[in-house]
Amino acid sequence: MATTDKYDRQLRLWGAKGQKALGDTTVLLIRATAAGTETLKNLVLPGVGNIVVVDDAIVTEEDAASNFFVIFDAKQPAKPRAEVAFELLQELNPDVQGSYQHVDSLQRVNYEELLATHSANTNLLVICADMEPALLMEISSKCAAASIAMVQVQSYGMIGLVRTQAPPLAIFDPKPASTTPDLRLVTPFPALVEYCNSIGDLEALADHEHSHVPYPVILYKLSQQYKAEHNDQLPSTYQEKQDFRAYIKDNSRKWDMEVNYHEAQNNAYLAYSEKTVDSSHVESLLQQATASSMSSPTTITLLQALLQFLNAHNGQAPLQGTLPDMTASTATYVHLQQLYHDQAQRDLAELTVYCGTTTVTMTDEDIRGFCANVFDLEIVVMRSLQDEYDATMPQEIVEDLQCATGDPYEIPEQTPLLWYLGLRACYLFHLDRQRYPGMVLVDSSDSSDAADWEQDVDLLQQKIQQVCLDLQLTNCDLIQTTLLAANNRKFALELARYANAEIHTIASVVGGVASQEAVKLITGQYVPLNNT
Repeated sequence: MATTDKYDRQLRLWGAKGQKALGDTTVLLIRATAAGTETLKNLVLPGVGNIVVVDDAIVTEEDAASNFFVIFDAKQPAKPRAEVAFELLQELNPDVQGSYQHVDSLQRVNYEELLATHSANTNLLVICADMEPALLMEISSKCAAASIAMVQVQSYGMIGLVRTQAPPLAIFDPKPASTTPDLRLVTPFPALVEYCNSIGDLEALADHEHSHVPYPVILYKLSQQYKAEHNDQLPSTYQEKQDFRAYIKDNSRKWDMEVNYHEAQNNAYLAYSEKTVDSSHVESLLQQATASSMSSPTTITLLQALLQFLNAHNGQAPLQGTLPDMTASTATYVHLQQLYHDQAQRDLAELTVYCGTTTVTMTDEDIRGFCANVFDLEIVVMRSLQDEYDATMPQEIVEDLQCATGDPYEIPEQTPLLWYLGLRACYLFHLDRQRYPGMVLVDSSDSSDAADWEQDVDLLQQKIQQVCLDLQLTNCDLIQTTLLAANNRKFALELARYANAEIHTIASVVGGVASQEAVKLITGQYVPLNNT
């Protein structure tokens, strides 16, 4: 259907609430490289509220070769890269407001003041693009201290890196790819029991009616018969569950013709198991939310209300109220759908009462969305960059890395972990030399810096060995046969050959991934990358 709403398609992904969150957000891009502008482009197009571009560079011909949002004209005076990138990005969506700031040096910016200025009256997300390690750590620590979400993006030759850092993030709308129907057949609500009993004996139904009984009704009635024959117990062992599946088939009149009984057999597990919410998990989420100064009062109130509801209903969560498609007559399906909807509304009303015991103001949409996702609630806790690069790596993380080396790609050299370790080595190189390997400073007074780029390879290989040692990976087979193999410098050689050059196609992919993660952080929908 045609529409005049240019945001129509994305509204189907994250809804009006997500779109509002996007429109209420300011995105601060620090350094307008190709990866940075590609990330910002993918946030400007869907309608982020404001953008701010901060950079210290003047546009060069090299920029224009790799960055589609930079124009270089040798006949015209060179312009600040922040100005050019901002103007071209804003052309993509006139609804987006913003500004640019050209500074003498990014190293001398007061980032604490910069963050405070742009987060005063709006939600702020920071994008750090192709940032040298020392400066990245500084900005990361300022963002962490101010509880501001940050996305690191880097396009490094043929490698791309995206890293997220954010305060504890409540994900109450993860949009799982597949979900188990919440039919409540083990602990049915009264209206469902009444309806199933009203149908009477299935054997007494005419053939047409028998083949159009909804499968939840079939499962409920057969499970009750099974319990009557098995000391009021539902199937629990593997064999009992297989017997129950066979029992469903045996109760079909014409197995090849009755699709509803096939559906009942395929969903037989719903008759003896149902979705539950662990109270201890909710309590853990509540503790995490309460411990964070940035947690929304709405988040805390909803979790407290859910605990009250669980306690009042013997651990049963609010009914979701959605019914999957199934074989049934139209009238029967609509009636059954209405039963689930009415019960869900009653549960929603009760949860709303619990929410109303506090002074926190929230909308019906907040509570309704919470109920719809009550089985998939999560609070994502991320490590800061400082934690990631801390020399004293937690043993749990070390063990995870060691396990990761046990699952290499078919071509081991293409395993992403190896290139991550190599990129970390490049960061160590930069901390020593104030440049990346392969970047020859021909105007430097230090003759070693002005030497041929290949001379950086040996030093970079030493840094790779240091990274593997710091992360306790030197004894892993994958590491020994690749990064640390005798006379094997190809990783160091390749990384030095890149010389931190940006290739626009790589930057475009990196920007796409980074902007996707930014939307997750902004909207609180879907589950963002973590442990990156």
